[in-house]
Amino acid sequence: MNREKLSLNYRDNRKMTNTKAEVVADSLSPQGDRLTSLLITFPRIILAEVNTHRMLSKNTSSSRAIPFEKMIQSVEKDPFIPIAWQKNHKGMQGTEYITDENAIKCLNSMWLDGKEQAIHTAKNLYRGAYKMVADRDVDGNLLRGLVSEDIPDTGVTKQICNRLLEPYMWVTMLITGTEFENFFELRCPKYVFGENTAKPKIWKSKKDAIKDFPDWESEIHMMALAEAMYDAMNESTPELLKEGEWHIPFGDNIQLTYTDYNSKGIITNEGVIKKVKIATARCARISYETLGDNPKIDYEADIKLHDRLLLDKHFSPFEHCARAMNNDEYDTFIKGKLFKEDVGEGVKYQVQDLSSQGWCNNFKGFIPYRYMIENSI
Repeated sequence: MNREKLSLNYRDNRKMTNTKAEVVADSLSPQGDRLTSLLITFPRIILAEVNTHRMLSKNTSSSRAIPFEKMIQSVEKDPFIPIAWQKNHKGMQGTEYITDENAIKCLNSMWLDGKEQAIHTAKNLYRGAYKMVADRDVDGNLLRGLVSEDIPDTGVTKQICNRLLEPYMWVTMLITGTEFENFFELRCPKYVFGENTAKPKIWKSKKDAIKDFPDWESEIHMMALAEAMYDAMNESTPELLKEGEWHIPFGDNIQLTYTDYNSKGIITNEGVIKKVKIATARCARISYETLGDNPKIDYEADIKLHDRLLLDKHFSPFEHCARAMNNDEYDTFIKGKLFKEDVGEGVKYQVQDLSSQGWCNNFKGFIPYRYMIENSI
């Protein structure tokens, strides 16, 4: 379990991190289930840990898709540097950190030296300069006979070159779900006051703890992300949807035309679907650009991208938009086993557990756009 128990009198020299989270859609179904979409930024080194949480739908910036020059610029301008240097330890969990300021400066410098070497090697591969350096060993010594004039005069794909830069990268992810409780339970730190008392007080967020202890500070990578997400959701008020209304990430920034509304100023069903298609394309664009990188608004291009994704069955971006269930759907969509009995006029099904009602794929209370596409509803 990637969780650490920390007392509120703990102090260290760990610096702040660029990890952040922003709510881009927050909805409450008529039955009381909350669906939230967050745009999060965090170090690439913990991506695998984030991806273990399968109840959450995700689309992530891809080192395979982002142009090489853009990746180099990003790593040079804003490299990830560990926010704390944990001492060597056995097993997965450590508790002790290096706190000597000179040691931390040296470690940061060594880390950045590694970044520069990674950039240098990646550039050589990308530009095809490997032919010039292939006749030397790692110390620069000549190695006769290793260079052949038959080596092709071409660079290496960005899909390989960008991989060298991953330890120094930040990634952006759109993450959507109704089930964040397990994520926060596993990933948030536990700030404990009065640990040895009968009723210790526990916080999962520094922002909550800081209300009572303003000078508190503590972060490590996965916990920093979990805290940022917890705080963003804690400070957001979900919009109460009526049955059939849609949860649409980035929807507030999508401006439709007058033809998408009826005479009463209410958006038509066609207008809603248009908005869903545009939002789905924007969810897909997370893999290779941020919305800020493409300031030009081109809804026609978004819809074409949506249609191409649909044709290619690239369905992960379709998981973030979702429609709020009506009561009949909530009773019908079941997760888990059912009882059945013969009541004379056919088989009657009974829900085994009320908590199993309202589930559609990994969402509760909402039907994902992906489900609707794949099942033609």
